[in-house]
Amino acid sequence: MKFTLNAIFLGSLLAIAISTNAQTTPGSSADSTSLKAYAGSYTLASGSPIQTYVITVDKGDLFGEADSYGKNKLVKQAKTDTYQSTSSYGSMITFIRDAATKAVTSLTMSAQGTELTAKKDNP
Repeated sequence: MKFTLNAIFLGSLLAIAISTNAQTTPGSSADSTSLKAYAGSYTLASGSPIQTYVITVDKGDLFGEADSYGKNKLVKQAKTDTYQSTSSYGSMITFIRDAATKAVTSLTMSAQGTELTAKKDNP
């Protein structure tokens, strides 16, 4: 009887330890849904070193690609709607929303002392 009670007690402790250590998966569906507001193609002004910046969501993470130079992960910053690119430039991307609708309509990209603005195609 003592052995059975000890086994049950230890089993319960193990179950509690496993459930307390369980972590939520980054990129839950709620995260992915909110990130989709940023997704889309953004066009920069004529004469900019970059013509198009494309934002995509993949497995709960945000990615940005300048022209066709390859995707880089965008890491959320403390400031609202602001992300830092993992590219070698470390660009800061700030999304701009329409004051009335709260829809994302454009972005600014800051890197190496330069700031570029791009409008979202089909906001």
